Amino acid sequence: MITAVHDGGHHFLREAYTSLCDQELPPGWEWEWCLQEDGDSGVVDCLPPDERVLPGFGLPGRAAVARTMALARATGSVVRTLDADDVLLPGALARDIEALGRVAWCTSACVDLLPDGSTRPGPCDPPPGPVPPGRFYAEQLDDRLSVQANTFAAHTDLVRALGGWPALTGAETVGLLLAAEAVASGEFIAEPSVLYRKHDAQTTAADRYWDKAESAARLESVLARADALRRSGWHWQSG
Repeated sequence: MITAVHDGGHHFLREAYTSLCDQELPPGWEWEWCLQEDGDSGVVDCLPPDERVLPGFGLPGRAAVARTMALARATGSVVRTLDADDVLLPGALARDIEALGRVAWCTSACVDLLPDGSTRPGPCDPPPGPVPPGRFYAEQLDDRLSVQANTFAAHTDLVRALGGWPALTGAETVGLLLAAEAVASGEFIAEPSVLYRKHDAQTTAADRYWDKAESAARLESVLARADALRRSGWHWQSG
């Protein structure tokens, strides 16, 4: 499990941790949580001692850098993203593991968790099962991506081969999803895997995040990376 967190964005970490502890995994599987602070204030110390939690900290560089720094500590064969303010739903990791026995990567449905505690389903999930090559790329090109890319899970070697999360000011989960889609087969899991918390302090709630020029630059970057990978003709194969 890979999570980036910053000072001020750590207030829901204990809920995330509890949801991780509640996961039931297939026989022979264990989880580890590579948790990276974007900075060095020590906010990860709010969690109880647990040898499965592998915290880290360092120079601030935003979420993409923190995620990729956390990846350096991952020892498992598969990784999944988890935002610091989200909550895993029962069976999420077991379903990821099952899917990753068939494909290189997967993503899944999510449920919005609203500030008043109520929930609502995601607005536009794709059909369950194998994802047609280039589907999410085409959707992102039209600015209508039908999944939350922060539900992404994949074989660790694939994520490393792709260089981790692209060093962008946002949309790094989309960038990794489109890169993986360009070189390997994936699957969408229809059963929701996460409560996606909506609140005023989240990164995507800030007006600055949606600056037109910056948003356009991020989009151009993730699409260009996927284009270059597709043109290369390289396809990832599990070792």
